[in-house]
Amino acid sequence: MSASADIVELADALVYTKTGQHLNDLQRFILRESWQETKKNYDQMAQELGYSESYIKQSVAPQLWKLLSQGLGEKVTKATVRSALERQLLAQNQSKFKTVINNTLSSIETGSSDRSDDLDYLPNPRITPSDQIILPSVDLELPDGSVPLNSPFYIERVPYEAQCYQELLKPGTLIRIKGPRQIGKTSLVNRLLSRGIAKGYKTVVLDFQQVEETVISDLNKMLRWLCASLTRQLKLKPMLNDYWDEDLGSKMSCALYIREYILAEIDAPIVLVLEELSLIFKQVNIVQEFLTLLRSWHEQAKVDPIWQRLRLILIQSTEVYVPLDINQSPFNVGLGVDLEPLSREQVQDLTQRHGLRLGAEQITQLMQLVGGHPYLVRLTLYHLARQDLTFEEILQTAATDTGIYANHLHRHLWTLQHNPKLAAAFNQVLSTTEPIEVEQVQGFKLHSMGLVTLQGNQVRLSCDFYRSYFRDRTIKCQDADSEYSNC
Repeated sequence: MSASADIVELADALVYTKTGQHLNDLQRFILRESWQETKKNYDQMAQELGYSESYIKQSVAPQLWKLLSQGLGEKVTKATVRSALERQLLAQNQSKFKTVINNTLSSIETGSSDRSDDLDYLPNPRITPSDQIILPSVDLELPDGSVPLNSPFYIERVPYEAQCYQELLKPGTLIRIKGPRQIGKTSLVNRLLSRGIAKGYKTVVLDFQQVEETVISDLNKMLRWLCASLTRQLKLKPMLNDYWDEDLGSKMSCALYIREYILAEIDAPIVLVLEELSLIFKQVNIVQEFLTLLRSWHEQAKVDPIWQRLRLILIQSTEVYVPLDINQSPFNVGLGVDLEPLSREQVQDLTQRHGLRLGAEQITQLMQLVGGHPYLVRLTLYHLARQDLTFEEILQTAATDTGIYANHLHRHLWTLQHNPKLAAAFNQVLSTTEPIEVEQVQGFKLHSMGLVTLQGNQVRLSCDFYRSYFRDRTIKCQDADSEYSNC
């Protein structure tokens, strides 16, 4: 590990000890660059990360220096951070050295056995058969759904998170968050909502997973459900029948209800999250009408102060497959965020937060195994930190029905077995280690499941262990009858 990486870990440990908070990825970057003898200024950092200089200088950096000041017990600034951390490092080493000398003198006086290894004065960690170092215990969380707001295991999605925070402040904004399942969309949105609540905004989350098929297959029913759900969550009196007019149509009735009743009644910005929007994409006629309606609200917000109170956040796991006029689609306006897997540096950070120290080779193996998939990475680290399994045991059982990923694999297998075209496309991917082209819609669906990554017009397998698990099973299903009834 480099000297700058070591010093960042020292700073993070000191801050966590004093405040219970870990430094996030953006704070770590600023600290690392400020530690260098040739320091970058805030403008250079902002350009490298894709942020505004004012956001780095006025928001992120002051919070970082405040945390470091608490952790080090002295005032820390960008100009003094290097000398302050050097003093901490020197003090720690002197303390450890004194401890070793005292222990050595004590053993000599008592005539105990020779302590020839005392000069290696760092405490010996407990080593597992996989050379996995386990640090003092932490309160672990079983990965299950979104990451709690106060969780020490949440990894900030740089630079998307800060971009979304800034966008949320804009009147009439529209934010589109896309990514495969379990990639962290809901965890990010929950933090956006928390930030909105802190600003005095009202928040509403409508999850299309909770809507009956008969509702989302009928435009009028779906728009009434949307308005009724908004009303209930905002604790307003239901007034649907007063605004719904068959002669005006359901789209106009819905727009009037939201603008003239809900937005007029609530004297604060309203953040409306539409989650799992992809579930209505198969309803071609419905989705065309609904998406053009969302786009019209966003366009009206440019000139209408009442519509400007509405902030829309759309969450989807895959592409929309229906043709939409470029001037009617909500997917080419506002801020678009396509969440990606965790980077190697983020996986290393998450490893340390679990009280683990994996070697560089093991981090490489983990990245190859699960491709930085946030849920799979956290599941792996959870079991390692609990010492349920060694790293080698996880690798050996990864592609089996008894390993820690079994439920994840079974869910994907069920979907493939019940979708012949999807299974056929996936078999094409499994047959090669190179990126290939598959039928576009099936490629998007495989990406929404997290089974493949998109590379231009091509796809490739996202995780190594998928190949050995699915290859035999999907081929067997493909050889069965067309409806996969025997799979």
